[in-house]
Amino acid sequence: MWIIRFLNGPQAGQIVPLNKPNLLVGRSARCDVKIQSNGVSKEHLKIDILGEDLLITDAGSRNGTFLNGVQIKSAKVKSGDQILLHNLTLEVQNVPEQWAQQYQMMQALPNYGSAAPNYGHPNPAPSSHERSPSSNASFEQEGEPLPPKNEGNVVQKILDRAQQMLDKEVLPGVYKLPESMEFKWVLAGFMAVFIFVVTSLSTIPLIRILKMSIEEESQQHALTIATTLAKINRPALLQGMDSTVSVDMALNRPGVKDALIISNIDGQIIAPANKAGTFPDEPYVHQGRKLNKESVNQYDDSTVIAMVPIEFYNSQTGTQAVTAFAVVFYDMGSLAIDDSQVLSLFITTLFIALLIGSILFYFLFKIFEYPFVSLNAQIDQALKEGHDQVSIHYQFSPLQKLASNLGSALSRVTPDDGFQQAPSFQADRNKEIENLVQMSGFGAMGISALDLSILSVNEEFEHRTGVPVISLQGLTVNEINDQALKLNIKDLIERVDANPYEMAHNELEFSGHPYQLVAQGIAGDTSVATYLVILIPLEEGG
Repeated sequence: MWIIRFLNGPQAGQIVPLNKPNLLVGRSARCDVKIQSNGVSKEHLKIDILGEDLLITDAGSRNGTFLNGVQIKSAKVKSGDQILLHNLTLEVQNVPEQWAQQYQMMQALPNYGSAAPNYGHPNPAPSSHERSPSSNASFEQEGEPLPPKNEGNVVQKILDRAQQMLDKEVLPGVYKLPESMEFKWVLAGFMAVFIFVVTSLSTIPLIRILKMSIEEESQQHALTIATTLAKINRPALLQGMDSTVSVDMALNRPGVKDALIISNIDGQIIAPANKAGTFPDEPYVHQGRKLNKESVNQYDDSTVIAMVPIEFYNSQTGTQAVTAFAVVFYDMGSLAIDDSQVLSLFITTLFIALLIGSILFYFLFKIFEYPFVSLNAQIDQALKEGHDQVSIHYQFSPLQKLASNLGSALSRVTPDDGFQQAPSFQADRNKEIENLVQMSGFGAMGISALDLSILSVNEEFEHRTGVPVISLQGLTVNEINDQALKLNIKDLIERVDANPYEMAHNELEFSGHPYQLVAQGIAGDTSVATYLVILIPLEEGG
């Protein structure tokens, strides 16, 4: 059974069982769960119980609804989640049905009224810290635990808080980067940062691996020199000729800091001669003597100590006995890597990473670019051909939704399959100029710009000029018999061609009366299609 626990506010501590499949939360009297806070809307939140699932939906509240610190419109709730309504925090819990039944029975007891939850009564129930210990203890029956308190998933809350910080503080700045520079450079920048960081971090284990390798190699060198030193001095020690024991062979080898022959009987130094009779002050040497076998160890960051026993046959015991040790102090400095080698390693690794990263960047950018190029091409084709088929085969949900929405939008602007689009309108320029000529109140003539043929002449033109309409129909301007009229019309046409948007004017007399001859070009699809020539009388009453 689902319950709501008030964690703060005037109703803090109250527990409200959700015993209906659909409930309304708010300040209104008609709400199933009434909240006494002015910051909560009259109808703030809807709760729907769907079997074992609980769904909450904001009911258009003024201050919004928040689930675990994130504002929501509708969301599924888990047990332990917290709902924030303005400044009130509610906790949702899914408790055992047995606890709910026991809770309802205790609510019916006469002396339980003061501790019972408030379902909308004027006086709120006391908070949990005001209840007596006995009332709280009454819930704790064997096998019937109290409903869990505020024990929300701490890890989930941390992840939710981190996601909220990422969404509100980090990502808005990231989203602004493509607004200030080209997208491919933003992507290249992220790739470069990734390469640099990974290269820097990978250099650390590489240096560590190299150092371990150098340590192992140095230990092997030291052990080899100590073994050779033991073999060379074994015959002298066997004959008891300690004065002839020498460590010069080891000291002459590169990397050897010091070499000793030590007696295993009393721990004194046998060779070199300048240290004979003294005791080595290195604790590891004395520890190595106790092992009675060859050993090698890292003395410090730059020094390796190797010890090899020198054995003789003991006739009294009938066994091999260690009588001395060859000790070599080996300096790793000759093999250790320095700062220049570390830098060289870093640069080499960075160069390889940049080379591979550049190839990966190219393919990554193409993967980003391709769906948008494909969608643009499909949209262009759909608009030309009048269909709404747009698709993308990427297994990426936002792109799939984008393609679906584009197809839906295209279906609204393109004609249906059963609708035949009307043919495009083609203007009849000859008929157009003929109508204009006939509509003119003055004498008018229409001329084709294609071949300068006279398309139409009205009767007013014949009345003013005395030139019969029939004699002009079908002629070209060059075939007009009246030379003055022909030359003036040709001049007007040339001036209109020079400036198609301006009227050209000339003056001409007919039968002693002055007239103004006006020409205007009428545009076609790409240039002037026809010329309209109008004859306007200049004298009053003409």
